[in-house]
Amino acid sequence: MVFIHAGVADSRMWVPQLESVPDGFRFLAVDQRGYGKTPIGEEVFGSDRDVLSILDFFRLEKAVLAGCSVGGGVAIDVAIRAPERIDGLVLVGANSPGFEPPDGYYESPQWPDAVKAFEAGDFERVARLDAEMWVAGYGRTIEQVDPGAVKLLIEMDQVALRYENLRERLQEVDINARTERIGSIGCPTLVVVGEYDLPDIRAAADDLAKKLSNDPAVVIPDAAHLPGLEQPAAFNHALFDFLSRI
Repeated sequence: MVFIHAGVADSRMWVPQLESVPDGFRFLAVDQRGYGKTPIGEEVFGSDRDVLSILDFFRLEKAVLAGCSVGGGVAIDVAIRAPERIDGLVLVGANSPGFEPPDGYYESPQWPDAVKAFEAGDFERVARLDAEMWVAGYGRTIEQVDPGAVKLLIEMDQVALRYENLRERLQEVDINARTERIGSIGCPTLVVVGEYDLPDIRAAADDLAKKLSNDPAVVIPDAAHLPGLEQPAAFNHALFDFLSRI
């Protein structure tokens, strides 16, 4: 399995999974460019192509991909680009290509302040606001969640934020192709979402499950956008059950 992190995180969000690898499996977690310990570089890149390069480096003909949030989009892109390399997908808090929430996109109350802080270069404040949006989520306060998860999110996010503008210039993402070809994915797929994730992401999870899975989205209780970090026991149970079935 290859784990692809969310846009506010890095490979450390998957530590609870890397510490609980079931027999017969090999788990790899990557830092995408400009996240964690991977430099952004100066060349145009595609994260889907990077993931395939990682499979080649480790001489893995096939793998299951797990992607959270924007990492879920990367996993979808890889499955579209090279379906013969993918045995299954685990999509966590991911957008559903082509889906429009019936009630519109939800804007967190922290978002306007986060934009201002980013424009001012105050990445620590942005990260703290991101923690409220993505760790506390919708319907909880930051005081109600694990302080360790909050601290780690703030650490991971500040690294990612430094390279946000450069990443937008260098990274190639074909959203139209993703939307047009989502129906071509035929591998087994598990869709997961946190109970307290944002309303539009909860709706997107239901849509993704209808498009790609024979089962409804698995909702992880007492978790928001990073359920594998917040509630690893419940997340791992759903993940290992899926792996045993495929």
